Order: sequence, then C-alpha cells, then structure tokens
Amino acid sequence: MKIASIALRVLAILAAAVSVFFWIDTKGRISTAESHMKGVPGVSLEEKAPKIPGILAESAKMKKSIAGFEVRVANYEKSVNELNSELESERVKNVTANADIVKKNSEIRTLNESLASSKKTLAERDALIANLKREIVDTKALLAQTGEVDSLKEKISSLESKLAEQAKTLAEAEKKVKLLEMSEVVQVVETDAAGNKVIRKVVKAPYIPKGDIATVVSINHENAFLAINRGSENGIKSDQRILLKDKQGKVVSEIMITEVGADFAVGAINRDRAIPETIEVGDLLELGAAEPAEAPEKPAAPANSEPAAKADA
Repeated sequence: MKIASIALRVLAILAAAVSVFFWIDTKGRISTAESHMKGVPGVSLEEKAPKIPGILAESAKMKKSIAGFEVRVANYEKSVNELNSELESERVKNVTANADIVKKNSEIRTLNESLASSKKTLAERDALIANLKREIVDTKALLAQTGEVDSLKEKISSLESKLAEQAKTLAEAEKKVKLLEMSEVVQVVETDAAGNKVIRKVVKAPYIPKGDIATVVSINHENAFLAINRGSENGIKSDQRILLKDKQGKVVSEIMITEVGADFAVGAINRDRAIPETIEVGDLLELGAAEPAEAPEKPAAPANSEPAAKADA
C-alpha cells in the first residue's frame, strides 16, 4: 500500500512536470506565432489566422514578381553592356577616322604649299626671262654701235640658248601648275582589313587630251553620218578611221572618213563601236587613231599542192 502511494505520487509529479513542459512549449509557440504575425491586422491569433493564406499567396506573388524583375534587370544590364561595347567600337572608329582626316588635311596643306612654291618658281623664271630679253636687246643695240661682231654674235647666241632653255623650263612648270590647279581632292570610302569603313582623300588628276580637238558641226543619227571642223589642213584623209573621245578620254564612237575638205570632214558612224547615240552638235571631241583592222586569215594550202606542181613540171 505504501509502495502504491509512492508510485502514485511519482506519477502525479511526472504528470505535473509534463503539463508544465507542454504549457511552456505551447506558450513559446504562441509567442513565436504572435511575433511572426505582428504585422497582420487583428487582435488575437484567431482573428489573424484566416488572413494568413492570403498573405502567404501575396508573398509568393511578390517573390515571383521580384524574380521576374531581377531577370529583366539582368537583361537590361546585358543590353547596356552590349551598347557600351558598340559605343566603344564606334568611338575607336571615329578616332581612327579623325586621325586619317588630320593626315589627309596635312597632305592637302603640303600640296597647296607645293603649288605656291611652283607659282613662285614661275614668277622667278618670268623675271629671269625678262632680264635675258633685256640683255639681248642691249646686246643687239651694242652690236649695231660697235664692230665686235663675232664676240657679240656669240654672246647673243649664248643668251638666246639660255632663253630657249628657260622658256622650255617655264613651259614645263606651267604645265605642272595647270595640272595641279585642274586636280581635285575627292573622298573615297574604303574598308580596311578589320572591316571598318575609312574615309580617305585622294588627289584626282584630270584627263589630258593627246590628240587634236574637233567640234561636231552636224550629225545625222538616222543615216549614221557626222561632220567635224577638221579637214585636210589638219592631216585628215579620206577612208581614214578615227576614234572620237569625250573630255574624260572615253571612246564614244568610231567614224570612217568619206569626204574631206580643207577645214571639214564627213564620216560614217560605226554603230557597233561605243555609244554614238550620245553625240550631239557642238560637242568637243578628241580625235584618236583607230586600231588597225585585223587581216583575214589566208586559207591553208592543200596538202597535195606541191606534188601536183611537180607533176605539171
């Protein structure tokens, strides 16, 4: 009986201890729940509990929205990086193009300086030629007044030789200056080895005609005839084939001279050569020599021709 009483007391103590433990644990959970649900509207946990699923759904939706926003931000950052890379590439191209433009401007300044130097040289040549001419006049006047004929003639010959050399030099310099003045600077767009477009400035020299220049005085496209203001006095002959070239040296037609006068010639237009339809009255065309016509090939002799000849002999 005494043992049963002790056992009951121990059970009562254990039951009390378990009750205290569960009470403390439940109170802790309640405290934790209240801490987590502090921002949820309501006074008690019973009032706040029905709102939890909506809050959790809203929280999940918010997390999904934030994840999508982070993806868009990452895409935007990638696009910004690509744009920055393209901008840097364009900046490098612009720097290269500007450097090339500066270089070409320097070349143009050098060309202008060369042109100015050539003009200065021409002026000096003109002054020298004028001085030589004055010396010649003075020498001839002295020759008329003195009897030193041989020495003065030799001096005059020497001065005239120098004058001829200076005149030749002047003509060549004038030709170069005229070529420089007629030249133009054009921009050319090229692609370098890296595939970048580069603008270059090039000095383009004009075409210089080498033949005589004739004017078209009349033309008949229907019958394929035209007349020019050059004739036998200019070396044009009947049955002569002549190329007609434009200001750029491009062949526009070929004619066969059918009638020649002193200062005119009539030619038949070769419709199959170049573009004679573009020729008009008043055009200035360069006359050039046509290529000789190819001789027709001779037929091959029969294989038995030689033995036959011997037989006849």
